[in-house]
Amino acid sequence: MGKSKIYGKIRISVCRAVFVCLLLFCGSCSPEQEELWDVVPPDESELPEKPTTLDLYKVRIEAEVHGEPQEGDVELWDKDVCTFRLVDQNGLPLPENEFRLEWRIKMTKRSGGVWEKVFCKDTVHTEARIELTPAFFEGDSNSVDNLLKGYIKDSICERPYQEGYVECELKRKRRDNDWGWFVYKFPQAVRTYVLPPIPQIEMGIAVGGRTTINVVLKEAAELLDEVVVIGYGAVKKSDLTSSIATVKGDEITETVTGNAMDALQGKVNGVQVTSGGGPGATNPLYVVDGMPVGDNINFLNSNDIASMEVLKDASAAAIYGTRASNGVILITTKKGKTGKARINWNSSVGFQTVAKPNIAGAAEYKEVFNTRYTNDGLSSIWNDTGATTNPGGTDWWDTVVNKTALVQNHSLSVAGGSEQFVYNFSVGYYRNNSQFDVGYWDKINIRLNTEYTFNKYVKLGVDIAPRVESWDDTPNQFSAAMAMDPTTPVFRPQDQWEDNEYNNYQRSYNNQEWNPAGSIARSNAHSRELGAILNTYLQVNPIEKLTLRTQFGANAHYRRSDSFVPKFNMDPLEKQDLNEITRRNQEWFDWNWTNTATYMDTFAEKHNLNVMAGFTAERFAWYNTQARRDNVPNNLDQMQEVNAGQQGTDEANGETTYNTLVSFLGRVMYNYDNRYYISASLRADGSSRFPKGSKYALFPSVSASWRVISEAFMQDQDIFSDLKLRGGWGRVGNQNINNNATLTLLSETQYYYGNTLANGYFVSTVGNNQLKWETVEDWNVGVDMSFLDSRLGVTFEYFQKKSIDMLYQKQNILSLGYDNWNSQIWMNIGSMQARGWEVGLTWRDEIGKDFSYDLGLNLSAVRNKAIKFSGDGPINVGGFNSDQIIRNEDGGFISRFYGYVADGLFQNWEEVYAHTDEHGTLIQPNAKPGDIRFKDRDHNGVLDANDKDYIGNPYPDLMMGLNIGMRYKNIDFAANFYGTFGNDIYNVTKGRYSGSGGQNVWAGTLEKAWHGEGTGNDIPRLSSNDLNLNYSRVSSFYVEDGSYLRCKLLQIGYTLPKKWVGGADLRLSFSAQNPFTITGYSGMDPERPMVDGTTDSSGSAINTGIDNVAYPNPRTFLFGIDFKF
Repeated sequence: MGKSKIYGKIRISVCRAVFVCLLLFCGSCSPEQEELWDVVPPDESELPEKPTTLDLYKVRIEAEVHGEPQEGDVELWDKDVCTFRLVDQNGLPLPENEFRLEWRIKMTKRSGGVWEKVFCKDTVHTEARIELTPAFFEGDSNSVDNLLKGYIKDSICERPYQEGYVECELKRKRRDNDWGWFVYKFPQAVRTYVLPPIPQIEMGIAVGGRTTINVVLKEAAELLDEVVVIGYGAVKKSDLTSSIATVKGDEITETVTGNAMDALQGKVNGVQVTSGGGPGATNPLYVVDGMPVGDNINFLNSNDIASMEVLKDASAAAIYGTRASNGVILITTKKGKTGKARINWNSSVGFQTVAKPNIAGAAEYKEVFNTRYTNDGLSSIWNDTGATTNPGGTDWWDTVVNKTALVQNHSLSVAGGSEQFVYNFSVGYYRNNSQFDVGYWDKINIRLNTEYTFNKYVKLGVDIAPRVESWDDTPNQFSAAMAMDPTTPVFRPQDQWEDNEYNNYQRSYNNQEWNPAGSIARSNAHSRELGAILNTYLQVNPIEKLTLRTQFGANAHYRRSDSFVPKFNMDPLEKQDLNEITRRNQEWFDWNWTNTATYMDTFAEKHNLNVMAGFTAERFAWYNTQARRDNVPNNLDQMQEVNAGQQGTDEANGETTYNTLVSFLGRVMYNYDNRYYISASLRADGSSRFPKGSKYALFPSVSASWRVISEAFMQDQDIFSDLKLRGGWGRVGNQNINNNATLTLLSETQYYYGNTLANGYFVSTVGNNQLKWETVEDWNVGVDMSFLDSRLGVTFEYFQKKSIDMLYQKQNILSLGYDNWNSQIWMNIGSMQARGWEVGLTWRDEIGKDFSYDLGLNLSAVRNKAIKFSGDGPINVGGFNSDQIIRNEDGGFISRFYGYVADGLFQNWEEVYAHTDEHGTLIQPNAKPGDIRFKDRDHNGVLDANDKDYIGNPYPDLMMGLNIGMRYKNIDFAANFYGTFGNDIYNVTKGRYSGSGGQNVWAGTLEKAWHGEGTGNDIPRLSSNDLNLNYSRVSSFYVEDGSYLRCKLLQIGYTLPKKWVGGADLRLSFSAQNPFTITGYSGMDPERPMVDGTTDSSGSAINTGIDNVAYPNPRTFLFGIDFKF
């Protein structure tokens, strides 16, 4: 770093041990000016023999100290290397350990003033305290002996390890007006303490007119020497050449959720937490502790996660090859640490609530219903029974949607260990009730992570994580609660009740909506899942610098699902003639075997090499059986068994499917003098899902970076604290197709041959034996910078991704003779390209000794464009009234809305008659004043498909995440915001203004709907028949700006003084998740259409942005307690 200022930073990659430190100061320095610090090395003959070592632990201290005035006004530098030799209780050196220290201090002598503060940052994990007398800094011509006392203690328990401390003696002399030498040494009466294995810590020094210097070792979450997990390895953050983002466990647990992915929203640039599974989908590959676990991590306990690394570009993800096309997220769970057992218990309990839509009450609903017919000159068919049976009306939302739903999360962990054996054991429980009386999800997680070090050559790790999950299927009755006739009571009059309780719900008087209260009461579907992950590895270091590692992981889980549909009869149009009972058993068994060899070496002092080669084999299997019967004798719980159903109504099926993946991989990383970096990888994957001749594919990558800050010409500048340029290219793959996608399958059926019922077969699925890999090529360039003593951080990146031979399940032409064929076939449909940029800004600072804060702003933009599809025309998806909302075609942006262009409302008959072609033919002959005027774009006098145009784009122009953290003494505050800007939503719920089919309407419809010239130009007139197709056409009438800014988290916490709780750490907190949203969107939730706004189950990026009243994001309010001792 040259002369750039680094305030009090010490970064340690440390070991396990119970040890006694012998600290020897050695080395020398050259004068920078006429006055200098000089260090004389001690006599080597006085030292124990230097141990040979394989485990080298480096410590780097960088500090700036401003002192009292001395002779002159000069800056002095001192750079020396000290060695901590680890010795046993008798003072004999341990042969396998060495602790190296590089000390770099800047002493500034200035006239006047007092000691200036040198501040430190980030969350305290371990603390060291060093006491120095002022005489050390105020030395004169005489010898001054000063005592330096120190201890290292864990901030969690606030006790020195094994109650010991380290003493050393410091001497400083001055000779002939030149600064002389000083030596650190330990007295003979050394003490013992335990230093836990902390991957990265930071030291800060604070001096302010005090006689002591407090040195605090802190987690360096943002510093350049932080270790970042990459595929099959780890590197320092400063050595990264790819786009990788890290989210720490503390940030993840700020948000209490069943899925840790929810915590990434707004914290990682360019990552939008959505569901997906088709071209351009956003489901990444999850890798937990080196084991790929697929695309779902609901089973994980968020409190078990130590960090999540998001490999965003192909140069980082290519090492995972076939399944990395949507990115890779590496999850590292918490491990044990050497030392006394540390116990951590945290608990959060609270409730969720969803916003109530503004739906019309009974009086307005009745008036709207009748007005629809009056406007068309027709007699109303209103059923006024509710006026006598239910005069006050029914608020269906309050009837079926609970105001609050319980959510709770509890976790207990114990971690500790010795030099040889470390462990982390945890138990977690999470439960989330639905907003209805039916529906919940809970899970119990147990995890035991262990690591045993046999000797300096061999290490064994075993992790086991069993779990139990259970849930009742949650019925989605939000739409029904909004549409139901509010004049209808929940139940029939009691004098009409029957023994079958499900018959006693009232059929809607004025529309065909099924009674949502009855639907919820009949909901009876439950699942329970038992599973476990076993992950074990053996690591061997046969020779220095070479590491061999073999890892085997298995993920097995079993699920039983039971559902019962009761018999009921409320109305000929709302009934179930025969009850049904179904039981389904599913088993999954996946295993992964990974073998790697890694060689790391530094030669000629400046050349650093890391070479890795490996082999992996994976198998994924699924077993499914299902049995079903009808006509169970009654609806009693005791009768809800398959064998209670009527014989002859049996239906049973079962299947087994599996796929395998074999891979060879390699990577070379090289850097020269920690300035110039290059990394290259190659992976060869073979998948059983593809046909012969297309099973194998190669996935290469290369990336490079230049740490400009390390150049000599950057040493005398004060602008940059860090500056790095990087770029990369890579290719990854996608094999996300059915295991039998290449096979044509037959299914059994029955048919009559004459008068005889015979068994036969038909083609049920047509395979495509021409399928090949989908590949994604990615290149990106970026710059990482920091300024103002690393307080301001800036990251910029520009990228381009191109998907080639995209895999998609497309509708195919029905063939004669294959009437039962579902006509869907997997195809390589073409290519797609995404271009975008990302900017990240961070600011960390302190004001005084008690207040610190940090800000993070993430901005990103991306544009997805179809280059070429299958060649047989556009792909239209998103069904709506026998039409399609979304159109994807060659050369256009993907997933855009395509329909008729609404051009306001006809205000009078003159405007209706004026809307003609050049021959005077009415373009909309059925229109009346108050109807929507649609543009005749081709001017042929007829509204048809040729008049459609692109009317909206669901993908935003800009995505933004904002994170705020503040700490004042024992109080902490955190806030997280996320938003999108410039995106459109196809708001199907806007159709509720129509009252079509007698459905309930938005409150205020009578005023908002056109009811006379000049009364409105957006919501068309009320009509019972809608001959103008105002609400039936796919048109821009439904398209709204979906921009929003949502507060994802507000949290405030208070940590009690340690003396109040016996030296332990006890933190109390209150948090609000999704407390408010700023948006102009009129629908229920602008975020949901991007998450699950599709009209099918594909979750594809080419079918999104449609609001069909999905389950809205709830507001969650939680009280939390975190206790560590």
